[in-house]
Amino acid sequence: MRCIATVGLASGQAGQHGSCWRGPMVLRSSPGLKRFCYSQGLRLVWHALLEADERAAKPDAVADLCRQAARFSSALVKQAHPFLFLGGDHASAMGVWRGVMSALPGQRRLGLIWIDAHMDAHTFETTPSGNVHGMPIAGLLGQGDALLQRIYGGTQYLSPENLVLLGVRSFEPAEQQLLDRCGVRVIGMAQLHEPGAFRVQLLESVDRLLQQADYLGISIDLDAIDPLDAPAVGVPEPGGIAGSELVDALAAIAGNPRLLGMEIAEFCPRHESGEKTVRLIGELIAALYGETSTRYRSLGSTGEGTNSTSSPIPRLRASR
Repeated sequence: MRCIATVGLASGQAGQHGSCWRGPMVLRSSPGLKRFCYSQGLRLVWHALLEADERAAKPDAVADLCRQAARFSSALVKQAHPFLFLGGDHASAMGVWRGVMSALPGQRRLGLIWIDAHMDAHTFETTPSGNVHGMPIAGLLGQGDALLQRIYGGTQYLSPENLVLLGVRSFEPAEQQLLDRCGVRVIGMAQLHEPGAFRVQLLESVDRLLQQADYLGISIDLDAIDPLDAPAVGVPEPGGIAGSELVDALAAIAGNPRLLGMEIAEFCPRHESGEKTVRLIGELIAALYGETSTRYRSLGSTGEGTNSTSSPIPRLRASR
């Protein structure tokens, strides 16, 4: 039985649907999710259920939750535990991946796969809604205005070449301009509609990232998935990735020795239909972490691992 360190991020204050804060609570208490994971050789070991301060102003509440998330992700990386963060609105990703970067040894670099219907690259100066869950990419890239920088709270940022967005189909011009200026690779749904295309693009993106980055993280906003397969999301967008395609693609990168962890965000229980989304979340977790997952092979390799040109990567060791 494989144990996965799991942290819930109970926050809806950064989005337009506050009920996202109940997402990790529903997942933690779901007997169906527990049974399914167990059948796949997995046990989710809940280390914490972090909550935003409902009494605080929204920016302060989001900033505090990001600080809490960063403390946990940093500790889990230092202890060499594969991790799973379950949310909650996607703004908390700023804390999760900031904490990961702070824990990497030496000058080691994080490569991040961001699977989302949206670019999440607004700042407070460009946002039409004021919702912070539309800003985490700008924060992680160090492109935020003063208020967003205060919410982000760190001094380590993702390098644009170490970030790939997949599944994008809804965005504003200001977001595209920011990502174009930074040189971030964006793979929209127009490139992903053919059967099997998402799997191919994910494998290619992982291989490309790990030619310059040392470790890998996966961040999934459930609205990347077509609402027919994942109805329980805060901001559904039609024409998304088929749930089965995403499961298959994650299984193809399972076992990558450089993978540190995964985050799944924007589960909104108020829109759930017969635990359809909960079941899919279980399948996504099992695809990446389950005992039956396919061991990772890069597109150009006959063995495990990637065709990386970077120097050998030391395995992270558990702290004593």
